[in-house]
Amino acid sequence: MSWSLEQAYAYVNKIKERAAEDEAFRLLALNDPEMACRLLTGEPLPDGIRMSAQEHGSDGLDIVVHGLQETWPTGELGPDEATLD
Repeated sequence: MSWSLEQAYAYVNKIKERAAEDEAFRLLALNDPEMACRLLTGEPLPDGIRMSAQEHGSDGLDIVVHGLQETWPTGELGPDEATLD
């Protein structure tokens, strides 16, 4: 299993939405974003993918997905990390 950039954005947005509504889930997302993602998707992260999170302001999260490889329109490989706001 692998993630496209679109899937990663969708999962990160789900985490952020739930974290905004549920304080316990927000704390989980800050301390173990990979487990938070697994709870929402029902699946472990793909091999080679890691997530990290930190607070952004008083009520937001910054989540970084490490290990994404995307092919850009030029055919070159893109960055292996993506900060998804």
